Amino acid sequence: MRRVGSIALGLMTVGLVALAIYIYTTRHRPSQQPTTEDRRPKLRKLVADQEAESAQALTNYKPKITARLDDLSAHVDDLLRAVPGVIQVEVLVKANKPTHRLIHLRDWHFVQRNPFAIDMRAALGREIGDEELDRLYEEHLLELDAVQLEQLTLVRCLIKHHGLKRVFSEGFSSKDMENYKDRISVLRKMEKDQVSQLRKQLIDVQALKGDEARKIEDQIKTMIREHEVRLLEVGVSGRLLITGEIEDVVPIEDTDLLDKAKPVTPDGKLRFDPGKVKARNDAQVKAVLENGPVGFVILGGSHDLSDSVRRLGGGKSEYIRLTTKLFEKMGQ
Repeated sequence: MRRVGSIALGLMTVGLVALAIYIYTTRHRPSQQPTTEDRRPKLRKLVADQEAESAQALTNYKPKITARLDDLSAHVDDLLRAVPGVIQVEVLVKANKPTHRLIHLRDWHFVQRNPFAIDMRAALGREIGDEELDRLYEEHLLELDAVQLEQLTLVRCLIKHHGLKRVFSEGFSSKDMENYKDRISVLRKMEKDQVSQLRKQLIDVQALKGDEARKIEDQIKTMIREHEVRLLEVGVSGRLLITGEIEDVVPIEDTDLLDKAKPVTPDGKLRFDPGKVKARNDAQVKAVLENGPVGFVILGGSHDLSDSVRRLGGGKSEYIRLTTKLFEKMGQ
């Protein structure tokens, strides 16, 4: 009996010790932050598919409506609905006999890494480790890759068939034009001389075997990708200026109003001021109206310039906003 009691007591002691160890380790175990899904494989496939689709769409586009965008007597909304990539055309401000036409292509913004981190922390409601942030930022760049491929096809169709010669762009003012043109010139030279050579070297090294060849391959891919990210940053307007497919990029910002309307506060929080956004939008619309009868504007998709166009356009300006397939997909 004593032996049975001793065994029972021993088992109880072991159980209590095990329970204590479990409680201790549970309380002192490093907390595991929840992580988001790795979307990179799907996004890489999306980029590859869009690249093929864009090339085919550009070749196949034969417009039934051949009007030019600068023909203010033409109703271009039906024309725009037939352009590759466009899934929605909103005529947000109408005018019977317009003297000005503002066409807004909704853009998916390039975001620098630090503001992106602030945005993601706010969206997820938690801190993000470096590894997860690297992945999320790479996903952002892949999304941009796909959206800009679709946008490039759309704009190229308008250039080739509908008389588009210049693009209005946000994010900088006339004061920044000298620096902007210098930047475009550098990227154009890099694309022509250095990057084209790197792509040839990549093909050669991929045919070789061995660890050293793989290291060189990775280095070349990194350099090419760094250049591609710079292209993503200048956007569709800058990329078309680099290739010489458009004559000019026209800035639409007032520097002071742009700085005031930025949503990131000095303490790193996101805060939108409707009054400052309105003032910025007014300056953007004014810049377009003062630079000719037609303005094709690549501008963030959340912007709605309707109120500014109504107030500043004198009842003679129409405002059309375009949504593309991938812009809508990324926003879901």
